[in-house]
Amino acid sequence: MKITKKNCFNLLILSLLFLSFIDSVYAIKRRKRFLNVRHETGDAEIEGEEETPSCESQKIDPENYDLRLHVGSLFIILVTSSFGAFLPVVTKGNPKIKLPRTVYFICKHFGTGVILATSFIHMIPSSFENLTNECLGKVWTEYSAWAGVIAMMAALFVFFIEYLSIKSTSQVKDKELPRNNIVIKNLDNDDDDDDVEDDNFHSHGTILLLSSEQQTLGVIILEIGICIHSVIIGMALAVTVGSDFISLFIALIFHQLFEGLGLGSRIAETNFSKKSIKPWLMSLAYGTTTPIGIAIGIIAHESYDPGSATAIIVQGVLDSVSAGILLYVALVELIAHDFIFDPTFRKKKNLTQTTGFVCLISGAAAMAVIGRWA
Repeated sequence: MKITKKNCFNLLILSLLFLSFIDSVYAIKRRKRFLNVRHETGDAEIEGEEETPSCESQKIDPENYDLRLHVGSLFIILVTSSFGAFLPVVTKGNPKIKLPRTVYFICKHFGTGVILATSFIHMIPSSFENLTNECLGKVWTEYSAWAGVIAMMAALFVFFIEYLSIKSTSQVKDKELPRNNIVIKNLDNDDDDDDVEDDNFHSHGTILLLSSEQQTLGVIILEIGICIHSVIIGMALAVTVGSDFISLFIALIFHQLFEGLGLGSRIAETNFSKKSIKPWLMSLAYGTTTPIGIAIGIIAHESYDPGSATAIIVQGVLDSVSAGILLYVALVELIAHDFIFDPTFRKKKNLTQTTGFVCLISGAAAMAVIGRWA
């Protein structure tokens, strides 16, 4: 038989009809089996009167709560988080203590791996575990993919926000940029011979300006996702006691340090003016969000029940939202931007490129190991 578009289309239709027939047969068998089960179990189960298991209370015994230890952890996490976030910003803006470019390169790509693993290892499993808890009732338990749906919606929301922002910026820059006789400097080469004139530079210039706008927006979105997660883990630490507290506390020290270095490296690379306080405010925001979460947990530790249905749902939803944001930012804004769409990276030496990949994988691996305890 000769392969044509018409034959392929007919084959596709027949395949779909066959799959529909198989699915219908399977649905009929399932329906019969369900009716038989209902007939055998009696009226109680037919009417769905089986009670949903109640959430087990996990309130803390005040006698086992070490207030001094938890307050001390707040300040230690504050110092660790702030050190990681501020170090790249301080060294980038101060010529006297400026670090080699290699250090920024390693921190940037190591931090990307940390952020990616934070979403996959720390947030997604936790969100699924919380939102499929049997004590939450049928709305949550009958559909086990709520965590994935919420994460997907968060990622799509971030995508649309970024698209609309870039679109509006593009329209403004198109109107502002001159269109004729603009000398363009080749960004990949410092030779004067590479200067060219282009009557259509307004489009290229827009792309260059947009890359800066997009980079700044991406870092802001990244920090929002990280800060939401930071508050959650801060509260979790504040209501943990005993040996579990020690292991979680140590894990969070490294977690906050690595994540802070990754975020701080991205903040230091944004094109803010030297006098701008925005990089400092962004670093400060990261450094204080986990301590704020710890403080909230300490204040409410006597009344807060992490095992209640409300607490489980709130934590699951916020983890899902953070996971969606960080997944989008890590894969689209960071990895794709740094490795795939950046022509200057592909022109670097093979050793430099390999170092970037190794740092990326090392960051993800480090957070995967920390995920054993946090």
